[in-house]
Amino acid sequence: MRIEQSRPYVIDRLKYALNPQSIAVVGSSRLDGKVGFKVIEGLQKWGYQGKIFPVNPRAQKVQNLPAYRTIKDIEEDVDLAFVAVPAHVVKSVLEDCATKGVKIVVISTSAFKEIGREQLQDELTQFCRDHQMPLIGPNLVGMGSPYFHFNCGFIPYLPVPGPVAMISQSGANLLAALGTSQEDHLGMSFFVGLGNKADVDFCEFIDYANQDPNTGSIAVYIEGLDSPEAFKKSVQNSHKPVVVIKVGGSPIGKKAAFAHTASENPHDDDFYQQIFDEAGAIRAQTWQEFLDVSLVLGLMPPIQRDHIVMITNGGGSGLLSADHFERKGLPLHELSEISPALAMRIRNYMPMFGSPLNPVDISGTATPVQYKGAVSQALRDPNVDLVYVSICPTAVTDVNQVADEIIAVYDKNKKLNKPVIMECQGGKECHDIILKLRDHGIPAYPTAEQAVNAIVALHKYGNILAKR
Repeated sequence: MRIEQSRPYVIDRLKYALNPQSIAVVGSSRLDGKVGFKVIEGLQKWGYQGKIFPVNPRAQKVQNLPAYRTIKDIEEDVDLAFVAVPAHVVKSVLEDCATKGVKIVVISTSAFKEIGREQLQDELTQFCRDHQMPLIGPNLVGMGSPYFHFNCGFIPYLPVPGPVAMISQSGANLLAALGTSQEDHLGMSFFVGLGNKADVDFCEFIDYANQDPNTGSIAVYIEGLDSPEAFKKSVQNSHKPVVVIKVGGSPIGKKAAFAHTASENPHDDDFYQQIFDEAGAIRAQTWQEFLDVSLVLGLMPPIQRDHIVMITNGGGSGLLSADHFERKGLPLHELSEISPALAMRIRNYMPMFGSPLNPVDISGTATPVQYKGAVSQALRDPNVDLVYVSICPTAVTDVNQVADEIIAVYDKNKKLNKPVIMECQGGKECHDIILKLRDHGIPAYPTAEQAVNAIVALHKYGNILAKR
């Protein structure tokens, strides 16, 4: 249901959705494979330290925990109620939650607006709004935070800790992002599935993320935008970058989006693009770009000028990057245009057959010492805004040692507040290096195009801030 702007009581209570001291699992089950079983299993497995209250009228214990007939029978306070019961039972559960004084409710149950039961969904939503009891969902997979060891839903694992707040209508794509986090160290501060998004809206989670000390960037997967003006206000007021991906624009996609999360798309893509532009959101067109851009904006400061220096041991990577910068409307400048003296200083760290243009090719024989010297010179030059480092493994170049030198140079010069981005193109050794770099706060990517997309996003966000 539509809202005009974020509601303060909702934002205040979202902390109970991601760091509750107590959870009632309504519809908890003794059968492995049921949602009500997996929720409790996930909470226990991933180290949740709060109290868990199973609610099941036909059980005395669920997973070695005392079970309660209704949520009203729980003697202690309940911060969060996770509801996994059939749709026709949800209304009575919400009434019990309101009587109990539950702070926030999450409904994982499906079979609401997405199958034509809009009136029932709206009635539940209005009941929760009348009692100022925020409702997340229905029809969602869950939420969690690695910082609080909190995994609440039917979710197989937590992401690695990091700066990206992931807000998604799609449970499947959210799970894909969590898998990418595990595999590629895309660090997240928290994640949440909104499903049908009946009550709590994107804008309210954006405002919550804006206050969250663990969040550096806010990634939003959108199937339908019910409250565009409220969304726009929250993004405009955010002091953290917001990255969006909007799906369901094709004729068949519109039908699929409604069947999936009851998302309606009465407007064409130009309407959404205008909303994102006016809001100051960074829009990604592909899922990979969405993840890559969210990571870099969470880790690195934006840039407003285009004085980018690329240092590489591979001419091919330099050419791929240079061409993609051109395609993205952010062409590289020659080193002599950025800083006339820098080329001479970098010359000391390359063989005579190397190229001091831009990209700066320090050759396939580059050593860790040469990388260290060239990157240090570029990073410390006041005319340089960003240093883009590329490496590919050769029989001479030790990529692991080079990565260690880049990390040391970056740590030593953090006070300069300049972005360092890396591309590591190769096999397993490069994948391992990407993980090491990301764990040290340096965005690293396996292809030139991904790295360039990330840099372009930093420049775009810098321009957004300048306009504000």
